Formats: sequence, C-alpha cells, structure tokens
Amino acid sequence: MERRAIVAKAAEAVIAERIEERRFARSRVSLQLTGVAMMAPALLFLLAFVFVPMGYAVYLSLYQSTLYTPQPVFAGFANYAHLLAAPDFWQAASNTVWLAVGMMALSLPAALLLAVLLNQRIRGQAIFRTAIFGPYVIPLVSSGLIFSLLFSTDGGPVNLALQRLGLAPVNWLGQGRTALLSVLILTAWQFTGYYAIIFLAGLQSVPTSLMEACQVDGGGRWQVFRHVTLRALGPSLFFAVVICLIQTFQTFDQVYVMTGGGPDGATTTFAYYIFEKGFQAFNIGESSAASVILILVLACLSYLQMRLGRRWVVEES
Repeated sequence: MERRAIVAKAAEAVIAERIEERRFARSRVSLQLTGVAMMAPALLFLLAFVFVPMGYAVYLSLYQSTLYTPQPVFAGFANYAHLLAAPDFWQAASNTVWLAVGMMALSLPAALLLAVLLNQRIRGQAIFRTAIFGPYVIPLVSSGLIFSLLFSTDGGPVNLALQRLGLAPVNWLGQGRTALLSVLILTAWQFTGYYAIIFLAGLQSVPTSLMEACQVDGGGRWQVFRHVTLRALGPSLFFAVVICLIQTFQTFDQVYVMTGGGPDGATTTFAYYIFEKGFQAFNIGESSAASVILILVLACLSYLQMRLGRRWVVEES
C-alpha cells in the first residue's frame, strides 16, 4: 500500500510538472506572438519605405532607363562600369570624403569642447544649451540661404569685414576651394550643437568616483580628462562619429541652395550627384546605380566602425 501511494504521488508530481511546462510553453508562445504583433507596424513601415525602394533601386540600376525611353533595356552592370569610369563620379566622391574629413576635424572637436564648457556649473546653463542646439533645428534650406547672403560678393557681411581689415574680397561661392569650404562651414555650424548635446549626455554619465580616484593618485585636469573622461565617453564618441559620417555622405540641401554643385562640380557630393543624374539628366539607371553604390559605401563604413568600435569603446559595467 505504501509503495502504491508513493508511486501515485510521483506520478501526480510528473503530471503536474508536465502541465506546468505546457503552460510555460503556451505563455512563451503568446509572448512571442505579442512581440511580433507590436513590431509589425514598424516592420511594415521599414518594408514599404526602406527595403522595397532599395530593392527597386537595385532593379533599376541594371537597366538603361531614362524618362524619354518608353521601355527600359537590360544592361547588367553597364551602369556601374560607366559610373566607375566617369571623372565626375570620382570628383563627387572626393568632395564627399573631404567634407567628411573636415567635419571630423572641425565639428567633433568643437562639439567636445562646447560639451565640456556646458558641463560646468555656470549661470544660464539652460540658455546656453538651447542656443548651441538651436542651429540644428533650423531647416537646412533656410541656413543655406542665410550663408549664401553672408558669403555673397555683393555686399556680403564676410567680404565687408575683410575689406575693413584691408583685405581683398573673396568670391566664396564662385571658386572651387572656397565654395567647398563654405559648404563645410555651414554644415559644421548646423550640426556641431547636436554633437555637443550627445557629448554632454556622455559627460554627465561619467562616474565622479573615477575622476576623484584619478585626482587622488596625483592626476591633473588633463590626466583626468584623458584617462577617465575620454575613455568613459567612448560610446558617445563612437555614436557621434557614425552619425557624422552618415550625415556628411547625405549632404544635399546646403549644396543645392548655396552652389548648385558648382563651380564645375567642385561642391558636388554623392547625394547631389544622384540628384543630378536622376532629375536633371533624367538617367534613371545611372542614378539608381549611384544610389546602390552609396548604400554599399555606408554599409561598409558602418561595419568597419562597428568592428573598430569594439576595441576602443569602454562600456560602464
């Protein structure tokens, strides 16, 4: 009798355990279905407005197609070959790279300096932060018009200031080097405040205990900033570098408003080159091929940055 009771209790325990496992599996499936249902709108949005247009651009890049041809003609990779052999394509790529280098050398250090200053306890701190972030919310078209007037050769404030200093006026938007420099100045002015806010958020998350420990060990301000602050800012720096490169490779509005890609293509960027091919030359095939190349370049840059970021980004545990 006792053995039967023990066997019966063991069987009941096994049955109860199996019932509990089934309940857990059902609840897990329901949670997964709930997660999929909640992500479905975002996934549908990405599918409709990102992946489908991207796939259609790849499709168009394989055809010789213009707005004047009623029927596209399959060309394979001829559009890509023609782009890679075109001097104006490489000029646009070179201009974009120089803009990216300029933004990395000018905007990011200035943003870090502003973030360090804004992290200090001063009066009117909120006003200064708002003023620095202000240019980022101004439409690029409006900023381009303002800077076109600033750099104008016909009574522009910049040339008037140069004349008062006894210097000759400069045709900022009519010469190759100065035109690209003008676009760089506008782009840096527009986005530096945004990067400064990113760095400021990172600075405010730096543990004070680490800074105090460095000071106790005899470290000065520079040592604290170099060995503690910069290392703790790794995630913020990495994010800012990625966003800076992506925004630079998508530069279009300021070029369209200020220079129109001129003079002689000196300010034509990747994005503006795609616009010229598609909406001015009406060469849909080559414009789509240039778009695909831009996507691949950004994907490769993002991959390299993610790989390199694992080495120098220090996450706080």
